[in-house]
Amino acid sequence: MRGDVPDIPESDRADGCPHPRKVYSLIGHQKAEHRFIKATSSGHMHHAWLLSGGPGIGKATLAYRMIRSILGGQSRLQTSLDIPDSDPVAQRIESLGHGDFLLVRRPYDRKTGKLRSEIPVAEARRVSEFFSKRASEGGWRVCLIDCLDEMNHNGENAILKTLEEPPERAVLILITHNPGRLLPTTRSRCLYLPLREVPSADIRVWLGTYAKGSTEPTKELAVQLSRGAPGRALALTRNAKTVLEPIRHILERHGRRETALDMRWVDNLSTVQNRYVRSLFWEALQDVIAACARTAGGVGWELPLVQPELNSVSRWIDYWKKIRHLQSCEAELNMDRKVVMMDALGNMPMP
Repeated sequence: MRGDVPDIPESDRADGCPHPRKVYSLIGHQKAEHRFIKATSSGHMHHAWLLSGGPGIGKATLAYRMIRSILGGQSRLQTSLDIPDSDPVAQRIESLGHGDFLLVRRPYDRKTGKLRSEIPVAEARRVSEFFSKRASEGGWRVCLIDCLDEMNHNGENAILKTLEEPPERAVLILITHNPGRLLPTTRSRCLYLPLREVPSADIRVWLGTYAKGSTEPTKELAVQLSRGAPGRALALTRNAKTVLEPIRHILERHGRRETALDMRWVDNLSTVQNRYVRSLFWEALQDVIAACARTAGGVGWELPLVQPELNSVSRWIDYWKKIRHLQSCEAELNMDRKVVMMDALGNMPMP
């Protein structure tokens, strides 16, 4: 894994983490990888692959392993896609300098200094333009869309012709967190490759290698809150001061308010640049509250955090529902992020 982070934000990279195209190891998902290898070995490469799974589970990492293989990278083993970063094809893909590879994602707007909120139709139309040309090296052409959830139906319709009438020696790889939201015609044209949660034991070992600067309690908490996604676990460790430490402190004070400290956290999490980190915080808080509810209901305390002085199960469940509702309203109603988060932190059940 190469850890350098570019100056310009990339919509398909988690804050504080290396881009998936610079990650060369894959944890879990051997069955999915072997399914792809079997398809390529048979000589019947499917023209469209739909990779699904939760954020950080490894979809993009697997996609780039597939892309390196399709475009001629040489694997160390016939039974895996373990192509080293020293491979010339891998280096060109990593630098986005391969003429037969197209990456479609939410673009960065230099005028506003922000990432676009969705993939514009113009970006989607680049797919058909790309595949209308001959391969620059006479082989395969590959397009990766990361992720399709960030493309509206007009954009999705723009890639349907390619899905329905694929050119020769062309592969389209689509990434989605929520395949059920895609158009049925899109799903029906793709070979579906769902990725399952990675066992905590495997994530724990993996973090031991790639999060050496983090403390053991931080890494263990990240594993417990990873939802089976190695990328999420790494993002939690890389953003521990913004995400994990506030949650730890909130539990230790048993829900009592510290307005000045809360405002400092809220100010940091409410910036546009911290959009992904804010999402991490919301979801980690929900998972911790869910653990509180389970413990109040008689299940043993499972997190490496100070166990709160628990109230009734119903109060924790109500708070968990409130957190989910506030996060949803914030996004759908475009509410003030600071107000919503202060409301969330100020209503935690107290003993």
